[in-house]
Amino acid sequence: MDKEVSLLKILKEFETITSKGYREIAFSLPKDRVPIGFFCPYVPEELIHAAGALPFRLMGTPIEMSHVQAHLPANCCHLVKSSLESLLQGELDFLKGIIFSHTCDAMQGLADIWALQRRIPLQFNLMIPSRLDSELARTYLKSEIERLKNFLESNVGKITPQSLKVSIQLFNRIREKVMEIYTRRPKWHKQISGSDFARIIRAGYLIDRQRYLELLNEFLKVFPEKPEGSENPVPVYLAGNMTHYDPYFSLIEEAGAIIVQDDLCSGTRFLRLMVPEDADPMEGLTNRYFTSFMCPTKHQGVHAHGETLLKEVQKSGAKGVIFLLYKYCEPHFFDYPDLKQGLESKGIPTLLLEVEDPSYSIGQLKIRIQAFVEMLSPL
Repeated sequence: MDKEVSLLKILKEFETITSKGYREIAFSLPKDRVPIGFFCPYVPEELIHAAGALPFRLMGTPIEMSHVQAHLPANCCHLVKSSLESLLQGELDFLKGIIFSHTCDAMQGLADIWALQRRIPLQFNLMIPSRLDSELARTYLKSEIERLKNFLESNVGKITPQSLKVSIQLFNRIREKVMEIYTRRPKWHKQISGSDFARIIRAGYLIDRQRYLELLNEFLKVFPEKPEGSENPVPVYLAGNMTHYDPYFSLIEEAGAIIVQDDLCSGTRFLRLMVPEDADPMEGLTNRYFTSFMCPTKHQGVHAHGETLLKEVQKSGAKGVIFLLYKYCEPHFFDYPDLKQGLESKGIPTLLLEVEDPSYSIGQLKIRIQAFVEMLSPL
């Protein structure tokens, strides 16, 4: 009984963290680390942390759009629009800095518009090469990461070899714990719902990382010993450009499916970023972006995205793949037809869910998800 109470308490804490708006979250952040915002896994969080700051990821929140129309065209994704709206409404005034990475056209345009607002003291644009299939790209990316390191040292705090080593170890331990939760949760879906799982992942980008690791350790200690129920939900794989947003996980699992693995921007892409702890830290932070496919905004070979996705789907045992994509995300939609064809040629059904504003799209998608899960279900 004590374990059950502790589990509910920890899950409630994750829910509390992720239910807050940016301004409310700011009040609970540690005072000894200045918050530095970022959007993308191509930004090495370890460097921000080693400089004595708190990496704070902007992942898009439900917000009434009242200012952004004057700055952006309608055909920008919700992440770009909601983030700029949050800035213009003063929701992000607590940030000391923001780091953009060179990814899609919309994000590059956002970086320019953001700088013109002059609301946040520091801004850095990390220029990630578009092609990651050559040694020249490796040399260039390392120089950019060095440039980010110098920027942080000049404006935030000194990054010593020891502080960087400690930060790399911290983030590696977090990835290991999150990976363990990914592995164990499908059998315990009754006790730990899809919504719970999404909140656990999302919370990790919004709070002090040492506290997050403590919460993960506490959570795994009280993880249920035996799964409840005998139902066998349909295993599905979730792919796309969105971050973990709990209503979608709930919607999919209420339809009778279980998300056994994902390729979301806040999920397994983060898990692929382990850094060897016995290598040169800057080399390690650089090389990890070349060892596996991360994002369709970068070229790592014509078949890199499709091969990576097919391999992971087959390994997960999923019976189908749900693509959860922000509307107007050109890089992902350019890849989608080839990914769909590649999966379906191997007998793996797919479903595309196109989302503009997550807070208004849930009900429209419910019937389509239910029909897809029924199609995958055994007779």
